[in-house]
Amino acid sequence: MQRVLEVTSVDLSLVKTKPPQIHIVTHGTVPTSGWKHPRLSPWFYIRPPDDGIQDFDFVADAPTGIVLPMITTIVAEATIPRDPEDYWGPAKALRGVRIHARGNTKEASFNAAEDLAQAISLFRGDDDPIPWLIVTATAADCDLTGKVLRVYHTGDVLETGYRTDRGNIELDPTTDRVVRVWCG
Repeated sequence: MQRVLEVTSVDLSLVKTKPPQIHIVTHGTVPTSGWKHPRLSPWFYIRPPDDGIQDFDFVADAPTGIVLPMITTIVAEATIPRDPEDYWGPAKALRGVRIHARGNTKEASFNAAEDLAQAISLFRGDDDPIPWLIVTATAADCDLTGKVLRVYHTGDVLETGYRTDRGNIELDPTTDRVVRVWCG
């Protein structure tokens, strides 16, 4: 496991659940082909940091064997099942995240109280929330219960590995409306 070469973007959002969850999507680059299992590795603190920002290392498993020497895009995401308002303890809110790579560091921040009103919510129609069982054209049934969710915009570069524990939600890049929900 090594840090990736560079972090190119960090998206931080809230998933509307009770309590709300924090969702992080990070894009970066690696120097060759063949990198696997990109992930965000959290830093652990003895006491909460003064700036209220959670640090992560953006890491992946380095390739073995023959590789192509080319800059390749890689994506990692994490969902933190913790209320951002009480992240560091009662009434101690998370102010953002900082992602570290070999060559740089990027931050994304939010005010949890303000952003909670604009949290990601999944709706089929009027005020009818999508139930846990979703039927789509590509998957007869996609049960999102207990799955890691990957939320992305149409056209984003995605990891191609199939994961039975993952639900995918595709958003329109201009309107942020749900285009498709699928598992895998």
